[in-house]
Amino acid sequence: MRLGLKQKNTLIVLLIAVVIIVFGSSIGVGVYFGVNNDRYSGYVYDADGAPLGGVAVTNGKDVVKTDADGKFTLDGWLKGRFITVTIPSGYWTENYYIEMGKEKEGYDFYLDKKDVDETNHSFLQVTDTEIGSDGAGVLIDEIRKSAQDENASFIIHTGDICYEDGLKQHIKDMNSENMGVPVRYIIGNHDYVKWGKYSEDLFESTYGPVNYSFDVGNIHYVVTAIAKGDYPARYGRSDVWRWLAKDLANVQSGKKVVIFNHDYCPDENGFVVRYGINKLDLKKKGLIAWVFGHWHYSYLNDIDGILNITTGKADGGGIDSTPAATRVVEVKGGDIAQSRLIYRNFQPQEMEQGYEWTQNLDGHGEFAQPIYKDGRIYVGTVDDGYPKKCGIYALDADSGNIIWKYDTKNSVRNSFEVVGNKVVAQDVEGRVYCIDSNDGSLIWSYKTALLAAANTGLNVIAEDGRVYCGGAQRSYCLDLNDGKVIWQKKNARANSSPTRMVIDGNMLIVGSHWDELIAYNKTNGKRIWSNDKEGLRYRTTTPVVVGSSIYVAAGERLFELNKSNGKIIRYSDMGINLDTATAPYIVDGIGYFCTAKTGVVAYELSTFKKLAEYRTGNAMTFTSPYTSGEIATVESSIARLGEDLVFGASDGYIYRLDKNLNLIRKYFVGSPVLSSLEVVGDDVIALDFSGNITRICLK
Repeated sequence: MRLGLKQKNTLIVLLIAVVIIVFGSSIGVGVYFGVNNDRYSGYVYDADGAPLGGVAVTNGKDVVKTDADGKFTLDGWLKGRFITVTIPSGYWTENYYIEMGKEKEGYDFYLDKKDVDETNHSFLQVTDTEIGSDGAGVLIDEIRKSAQDENASFIIHTGDICYEDGLKQHIKDMNSENMGVPVRYIIGNHDYVKWGKYSEDLFESTYGPVNYSFDVGNIHYVVTAIAKGDYPARYGRSDVWRWLAKDLANVQSGKKVVIFNHDYCPDENGFVVRYGINKLDLKKKGLIAWVFGHWHYSYLNDIDGILNITTGKADGGGIDSTPAATRVVEVKGGDIAQSRLIYRNFQPQEMEQGYEWTQNLDGHGEFAQPIYKDGRIYVGTVDDGYPKKCGIYALDADSGNIIWKYDTKNSVRNSFEVVGNKVVAQDVEGRVYCIDSNDGSLIWSYKTALLAAANTGLNVIAEDGRVYCGGAQRSYCLDLNDGKVIWQKKNARANSSPTRMVIDGNMLIVGSHWDELIAYNKTNGKRIWSNDKEGLRYRTTTPVVVGSSIYVAAGERLFELNKSNGKIIRYSDMGINLDTATAPYIVDGIGYFCTAKTGVVAYELSTFKKLAEYRTGNAMTFTSPYTSGEIATVESSIARLGEDLVFGASDGYIYRLDKNLNLIRKYFVGSPVLSSLEVVGDDVIALDFSGNITRICLK
């Protein structure tokens, strides 16, 4: 059917109207372009009543600046709830927003003058505390102390406070008055609740606007809503990005920008956000960092000069066994000079005497087991801060002297391989390195693809001229000689964890945390089987193959699977949290398992009957997902020394036990030992959390 010119013009007008409605609307009440026919005016003064000109003020949609008399006028907006001032550098107020009401004038702000120069300053990030009505407890005291120790200009909570009880309680526990420094909050996905007129209502009633900004020193800080959650958002992403564009358009020339959000930037590599037919290039607006939570990881990477920063939970281990922490970010002038993690409960102590040698390395040690080969020790370290100090080391096994270091771009969290003259490792960005073991020079590198904000804590396996690597979401097989891809397979949108890949015959077994356990044909990448049943998919542990069976722990369950098809033969609820970064040690029909809270336990595999238990000391830092308190955590897989068992624990001790779990000897290294030990004769090589690599005789 042909349309006439008049019909075509009518159709074009209708299409334009539809586009305006679609792109101008967001889920919730009203449309972005809608006004309520009211006008809101007021003044911005300093505490003495002197007018402040050039200060940005917003209704949540539009942004204007005060004139020389400090006056502003804003139209209403159907979704608008607050008139909010952008606090300029050198000032502060807790009363930075006023709820819109029947009064159309008198929206006046009074800003207190600061008596300190904050060109150089710091802030503290806390995230995903997810408290209930009982509150955050002693965590708040620890955060307060950290803020004071770091002389923080403010504390930012980047979301997931969590649910109705948490939202009502958290502001009582952590506010500007009782913390001694300004405290600001961001809405998280679990902070959209069924309360009031819309899902952000409780947050706004308690914490204020979901989109706002403030200046400290030479930095313009912007808080933006995630715009999605457990219930439909009133303010959609189009609302957020349109407001952000107007906010940034009013930023004083020369200031740099840091954006806070509960989630990563939708365009994590390019930092260009889109709304309707418009786009906003944040790099061109001076963005230097995007700071977020949500993923329960501690992770920082540099993307073309923009720091992508996220932090794990403050009160317990993260999803990927990230140690519980808050983050301090230090600013000098218009740049981020440094970022460090303050690990909860972590107080390193002096090491016991009697070691053969010890060497302190840059970064800290997590789940990468040291490797002994041909008189050398190879070690990988972690640094979730900035600037990076992590890398791969080669040390002399007799003296501990460093032979060479290769600076990796990011952390090496999990186990790596030494094959011939090649050291093959993977960092948390998915970058695989093949390094010459002789001199530490790079032979080749390859960047695997990671989805969204996910990092990878996966190990690498080098076997038969191939390298198996990747993450929970995508598995790779590379050529050991040149790093070229032989095959790659997409798993799912899963989470990172310290579980390790395992090869048995022609089968590559991969754990995809919060998704499934998968077996691939290691030659061609064809999926043989997968299993996500009975809680098996929520898992940080590594499976072990024994004969025709696979034994693996997940949460409090112990599983036996059929190796050929992955089906569950049996499982048992053990009543013990087995969520650690370890693999079972199995010998003579007995399985030895490391636990998150109670040390080490032995089970008879034929019956899953508990035979013995040894409780280590209390953890010096919290790593197992969502665990904290007085817990005896062991993240170091059990190794064999003669007929005995050796392992490190989170209490800072190296243990030697007999097969009945009786203590023979323990040795204090002063810091949690999260990685497995390397046994060399009667000695063990231990990498601890403080970054010390130590050789100890355990006779």
